[in-house]
Amino acid sequence: MQLNDKWQGLCWPMMDFLRCVTAALIYFAISITAVAKYSDGASKAAGVFGFFATIVFAIDFYLIFNDVAKFLKQGDSADETTAHKTEGKRLP
Repeated sequence: MQLNDKWQGLCWPMMDFLRCVTAALIYFAISITAVAKYSDGASKAAGVFGFFATIVFAIDFYLIFNDVAKFLKQGDSADETTAHKTEGKRLP
């Protein structure tokens, strides 16, 4: 759908980061509820699957966090280099 081209004002890596955090929290809460509240085998299996999905989303969260941190550091270093360049120039 190429939404990133249509809505360029959004920070897409941050949106993906928030999606992973939200999904991990929701899966974790539902998994705890399924395991603690219901005692049948299907609920236990759903709880185990939910815990597995939580781990997968947490790994994705960690990887995206590293990418976002690198992206933000690159933006800061670019701002610093332009600031140093403008400081070195003298106005007439």
